[in-house]
Amino acid sequence: MNLEELENRLYELREKLKKLNLEINNKKSELDEYASKRDNIHLEMKKLSGELKKLKGDREEHRVRLNNLREELRVKKNELENKRKVYLEIKEELNSLRNVKESIQEIEKRLEQLDWILQTKPLPKDDEKKISSEVEKLHIMLQLAKKKQEYTLSLNQLSLEIKNLKEEIQKIREEIGRFREEASKTFSPVMSLREKLKELKEKADQWHNKYIEAKNKLQMLEAEKILLTSQIIELQNIVRKYREEEGYKRISELKEKLKNEAKAKLNSKKKLSFEELKILIEDDEWSILTG
Repeated sequence: MNLEELENRLYELREKLKKLNLEINNKKSELDEYASKRDNIHLEMKKLSGELKKLKGDREEHRVRLNNLREELRVKKNELENKRKVYLEIKEELNSLRNVKESIQEIEKRLEQLDWILQTKPLPKDDEKKISSEVEKLHIMLQLAKKKQEYTLSLNQLSLEIKNLKEEIQKIREEIGRFREEASKTFSPVMSLREKLKELKEKADQWHNKYIEAKNKLQMLEAEKILLTSQIIELQNIVRKYREEEGYKRISELKEKLKNEAKAKLNSKKKLSFEELKILIEDDEWSILTG
């Protein structure tokens, strides 16, 4: 391959390198575009993930609160059931005392009257015995009346407590209903966010795959550039050597021509120029011709 062919080949390689650099720059721009689109989607996903995390946190708070309310409801219902049971037991006991008609005050008043009679009036033995028997019965009735009063007060207190418990249970049920409604309202947004995140992830994966594909292509192009650059440098060195060799050859031919002209002038006794004289002296031709 002569110098002209080498130079033509070098030109072709340089043109190819220009096109390759342009392709590399385009591929880098393409790579940046894919990375930007992927990263923008990731930022949007991060924002939606934060919203989803907050919704999940709210749902967890609702779940904990609902569990606490259900436990509170269970305790109140058990308490209500126990009080109702006690209420029925006391009511049954009270029903057993339905024959006790006199009040405590009436019985105590009658006992005071009989006690006054016994202490202040002389009575026949039979009358005294009769009064003592009545006093004994009255004491029994007094105990029963007190028990009846105690049961009545207990029932009244239990009725009030049962009423209050029913109201508390109703309030808890209403609160449970509200929390269930609030929890149900978060279900749709959570599902919507999950679906949106799924779609965004698919898009992000698509752009990332394009990014990886472009990156691999860029690496191949850069490897090709390295090889092409190496070929150009190698060819440049060859061309330079060719040019140097041709330069030496031209200089040598010119020098030989001048030397022949100087010899001819010298033989014809003509005056030599400084350059002609210098050439003869450098090649040791002067001493030989004048020797």
